[in-house]
Amino acid sequence: MSKPWLTAFFAVFLVGVVSLVAAGCGGSSSSSSGETSAGGGGGGGGEPLTVGSDIPYPPFEQGKPGSYTGFDVELMEAIAEKIGRTAEFQDTSFETIFRDVGQGKFEAVISAATITAEREKEVAFSDPYYLSEQAILVKEGSEIKGIAELEGKVVGAQQGTTGLELGKEKANASELRPYPEGPDAINALKAGTVEAVIIDAPVAQNAVEEEGGVEIAEKVPTEESYGIAVAKDNTELLDEINQGLEEVIEDGSYTTIYQKWFHLEPPKQIVG
Repeated sequence: MSKPWLTAFFAVFLVGVVSLVAAGCGGSSSSSSGETSAGGGGGGGGEPLTVGSDIPYPPFEQGKPGSYTGFDVELMEAIAEKIGRTAEFQDTSFETIFRDVGQGKFEAVISAATITAEREKEVAFSDPYYLSEQAILVKEGSEIKGIAELEGKVVGAQQGTTGLELGKEKANASELRPYPEGPDAINALKAGTVEAVIIDAPVAQNAVEEEGGVEIAEKVPTEESYGIAVAKDNTELLDEINQGLEEVIEDGSYTTIYQKWFHLEPPKQIVG
């Protein structure tokens, strides 16, 4: 009778040991899974954020591949860092940039892009990150003093921009010439091919300061604001970008970048 009792005892003992080992293995696996999950989210561990931008368009974007800089570039880099990613820029024609982001050639667009109802049919925009106005750029000493005096003149603007649209609406020019890039229009002005250029005011001011030979005849208020564009159905990325923009504004990074490129205090409509 003692032998069967011992056999039963050892059987129960072995079952208990196996159960403890199994529980220990299970606990270890669960803990490891939890640590992996926590480590994979945010905090710089994400994939690169591909960004389309029409370069050059100083002071918003400029430079060469691998060393792009400018207000838009530095702001997007700061936002990407906040959401745990690294911004990688692709130079893209502004005329097709919204179609390209909608088709997935890159994930976002930052390119001094004004938020308009027409563009919102193609893409979704972030919260505004910049308030802008247009400028009438002319040669130094020009008799043209504003948009009202563009009637009958040959006027240049970058294709696909709100500057070109403003020219169509209010310039009454004898000819309105579209150019592939903003600097192309400015070069045409300096060469005498056009008599004035309608372009974003900061770009016009940059041309005055950096190139010379041109001056701003008039700044035209437009109540324009720039936004970062994503594909209409990419709501998750849009939310992340808005959150990143909010954090960049709150921690003062936005103000630092703005002052660096425009030598002005940022508008209260943006920074609060």
